[in-house]
Amino acid sequence: MPNGEIPGIYAEVNAPIPAAQAFRSTGDAAILSQAAILLALGIQLRGDELQLSARAFNLAATPPPELLPRDDLAALGLPPLSPAFGRLDAQRIRGGLQTRYAMRLQTLRPGEVDPALMTKILPDLADRFFSQPSPLAAAELMEVSLNHPHELIRVSAATAYSDRSSEPDRLLAILKTGTRSTDDLTRSVAATALAQIAPESEELNELTRRKRGNTATGAASHTTVLVHGTWALNSPWWQPGGNFHSYLTQTLPPLPRTSPLPPAPPWSAPYAAADYYSWSGGYSDAARALAATDLVKWAGAHSAPDADFITHSHGGNVAMLATQPGMAMTAKEMVLLSCPVHFPQYVPDFSRVRKIVSIRVHLDLVILADRGGQRFNDPHISENVLRVWFDHFATHDPAVWNKYSVPAML
Repeated sequence: MPNGEIPGIYAEVNAPIPAAQAFRSTGDAAILSQAAILLALGIQLRGDELQLSARAFNLAATPPPELLPRDDLAALGLPPLSPAFGRLDAQRIRGGLQTRYAMRLQTLRPGEVDPALMTKILPDLADRFFSQPSPLAAAELMEVSLNHPHELIRVSAATAYSDRSSEPDRLLAILKTGTRSTDDLTRSVAATALAQIAPESEELNELTRRKRGNTATGAASHTTVLVHGTWALNSPWWQPGGNFHSYLTQTLPPLPRTSPLPPAPPWSAPYAAADYYSWSGGYSDAARALAATDLVKWAGAHSAPDADFITHSHGGNVAMLATQPGMAMTAKEMVLLSCPVHFPQYVPDFSRVRKIVSIRVHLDLVILADRGGQRFNDPHISENVLRVWFDHFATHDPAVWNKYSVPAML
């Protein structure tokens, strides 16, 4: 059984499989590379980068955040693609594919495998796209990928194609099913995409419904606060007793500061009492604003107005929002793990944070689905990109912290 079929586990990828070769290869690196290609094509088809650049220009931000870093695209072998305006006729696209390949796509259920699909059709479609990139060639690749035997590929294709297909209901069904995946990466990509196109879906409510609470009774410490991200309310890794919380408690401290700023005490164990901070993990601006308000109140109630914060994903945006005018929380250091960049909505008040460190991977799949920036490009933020590709959750993996000496980056 390949690693990608084990819930939540993919082999670490240190370099993508580029261009059309990804669609004729097997294994975790091929699956993750295909997913990244499809999600990046969706960004290009929608013209997300043009919209971001326009907003940054209007706000005199130079340079703008990077949705698709050029060095990552070069390594992935992805050519530039012009945006497609309006919806593409999915029925007509399928008709052309059926004529070309003598297959009937509408008879295939998601994940049902036509023997020719993997060995001939997908590689040929990839060759066609990479030799002559066009919105139609991209749509053909996405249309067939909706029937890929691996759920992450089906979900990635549905995510990329949802705003441009004339049959969005088919794609919604794939995304809703994906929110029940036992694989964290597939589930997060599916839920993130679904939240943008059908935020009222009951499947999303299930992901933010608090389950049986943690019963931690460890001693209170207000030096370091962990802030989880979207959909992670019930994930164990950040809670007392979870693997990342335990790593920080048992392995990381004491960590001397290397900052040239005024002396500060070393890192100590993250807060471990039973009333540790958490938020809904909902995917909306309103959910993050409420979470930021609650974080300010929590910090004040725990005599931690100037704590260190280690955050993951949109938890970083919650923490940054908490420092803005009207919130006015302060922090000694803020560590942003795999944080999607949404400028200018989510930026900190830099006068209230002494040091900000961003740690991320190349072409994070969940951030691609989120349509956020992959890098800040801000001189106030120390950016560190690990030699890891695609995995949104690698940045809170203790093994990754040890392997890449992440503590030295803080």
